[in-house]
Amino acid sequence: MKDHYIPEHTFPIKIDQNVLILGNYFFNLFLVIGNSHSALFEVGVSGIVDTIIRQLEQLDINPDFIIPSHPHSDHITGLPGLAKRYPDARIITATGAKEFNEHPKSLPLLIKEDMFISKRLAEFNIKPGRPSLKKVPDLSHALTIDEKQSFDLGGITLDLVKADGHSPGNLMGIINSKKILFCSDSLGFHFPGRGYLPLYFSGAQAYISNLNFIKEFNPAIICPAHQGHLAGEDAIRGIKKSLDTTLETIKDIKQSRLLDEKLALDLFEQSYKDEFTLYTEDNIKKCTSLLVKRAKEAV
Repeated sequence: MKDHYIPEHTFPIKIDQNVLILGNYFFNLFLVIGNSHSALFEVGVSGIVDTIIRQLEQLDINPDFIIPSHPHSDHITGLPGLAKRYPDARIITATGAKEFNEHPKSLPLLIKEDMFISKRLAEFNIKPGRPSLKKVPDLSHALTIDEKQSFDLGGITLDLVKADGHSPGNLMGIINSKKILFCSDSLGFHFPGRGYLPLYFSGAQAYISNLNFIKEFNPAIICPAHQGHLAGEDAIRGIKKSLDTTLETIKDIKQSRLLDEKLALDLFEQSYKDEFTLYTEDNIKKCTSLLVKRAKEAV
C-alpha cells in the first residue's frame, strides 16, 4: 500500500479541466465543474466531511448537486454533514437506495461501521473533524433516478445511470464528451499493485453485465471511489483485470467442493489486509459470505 499511497495534502487533485478528486486516498469524491453548475459524485464517510468542506471552500465552490453513489456505509454516511453545509444542493439517488437505507438493520450497521472507519482513519493520521454518524441519512427529499438522467452543468453534461450488481440503488456517472466514468464500486475493490476483489453483492450476472458495459464504453479515465483514478492504458488494464478476476472468482467458487463457510473464510483471509482493514472484520466476513452465495446463484 505504501508504494501507492496518495498523501492527503495533495488533494484536491485535478484529473481533467472539469474534474477534481476530493477527499483522500481511501475515499475519493469527484467534483464535476461546469460553466454554470457543479456536481459532487460520492459523499464518503462522516470522518472526512470536514476535509471535503475545507477543500470545497479552498476551491470557492458550493456544489449544486450531491450524489451518493449507493447506500453502503462508506458511500452514504458523509451525506448528512454535506447536506447540512450545502442546504441548497439537490441530493440525487437511484431507485432502491431509500428503501435499502431505511431497512431496520441499516442503522446499527451504519453506526458501527462509520465509527470504526473514523477510528481507523485516525490511525492513518487522517483525523475526523466530527463525531461519527448517529442516525440514518435522510433521503426523503432526494431526486430519484429510475434508469438514466442527464444534467447540463453548463458546457458539460453529466449522465447518471442506474447500475445493478453491486448494491441496490447504485449509480454510475458518465461524461460522454470526455470518456470519463465514475464507477464507484462497480469495478470491485481496488488494491493498487495487487488487483481487485469483486463486489457483486446484489447479483453476479448483473455485475458482470455492468463490467462489460464499462469495457465497451472504453473510458479514457475511470474513477472508482477508493485509491485513486485510472487513466489511459492503466484504465484498460484495470477493467480487464477486474473482469477476469470476477469471472475466475465465480468459476472457482462454483467448481469448489469446499463448504461455503470455508470458501468465504478463504476469501476473507485473502482480502482483509491493507486498505480493506478500514472496515470491520464482521462486515468483510459478511461480504465474502455474500460473494460465495451470489456466485452459486449465478447461471
